[in-house]
Amino acid sequence: MATASVAFKSREDHRKQMELEEARKAGLAPAEVDEDGKEINPHIPQYMSSAPWYLNAERPSLKHQRKWKSDPNYTKSWYDRGAKIYQADKYRKGACENCGAMTHDAKSCMERPRKLGAKWTSKNIAPDEKIETFELDYDGKRDRWNGYDAASYAHVIERYEARDEARRKFLKEQQLKKFVEKNNNQNGEGSDGEENEDALKVDEAKVDESKQMDFAKVEKRVRTTGGGSTGTVRNLRIREDTAKYLLNLDVNSAHYDPKT
Repeated sequence: MATASVAFKSREDHRKQMELEEARKAGLAPAEVDEDGKEINPHIPQYMSSAPWYLNAERPSLKHQRKWKSDPNYTKSWYDRGAKIYQADKYRKGACENCGAMTHDAKSCMERPRKLGAKWTSKNIAPDEKIETFELDYDGKRDRWNGYDAASYAHVIERYEARDEARRKFLKEQQLKKFVEKNNNQNGEGSDGEENEDALKVDEAKVDESKQMDFAKVEKRVRTTGGGSTGTVRNLRIREDTAKYLLNLDVNSAHYDPKT
């Protein structure tokens, strides 16, 4: 079935070839073997098993359907950002006219345009950047997080921890301030201890309450007689409310007519 080359066959040879293929499909004849000693499935169509003419295949094989190219040296590394390799003392021919680096030209220079470039002053020559080339595979080219350093997220965590610490400190100061004011304003008047305790209990979740006040606001364009103006429409249903369809969970509570 997997013929090596398409050559002219007589009618008798073609009939014998067809009978052999039918016998291989029925399991009456042994399957064809490729050059590597592997059996070729007789149910594979001819357009897949036949090798292209330009490969000059002498024996039946399915190598043209396999991945025969060797994998290049793919890497998972990434560019060394901001790395410098060499800094010259004077301007070199072919370097950037603005900063004096050899790794780019004046058109692609990222430094501030100087009044007199390094080509004319030979001062403050910028160091050469580290140029790297990587051969990435299919997934590496499309990986959004390739080269991301997870340790760089530490400053975000530190910022939130500092904010929480400042919030706790502020709460403690407010509690002490209220406690002092209560003691100064008593002036012999009896006050229940329970009321003082309730007044001193401050929910930490309500410290940033001013920012969460407008969670139910929906800004919409409201048409008016004056030509329209932006108004505020409040959504009266909050997240804690139970949905109407959850109030009655009885299966037979409502009649459902599928034709309506």
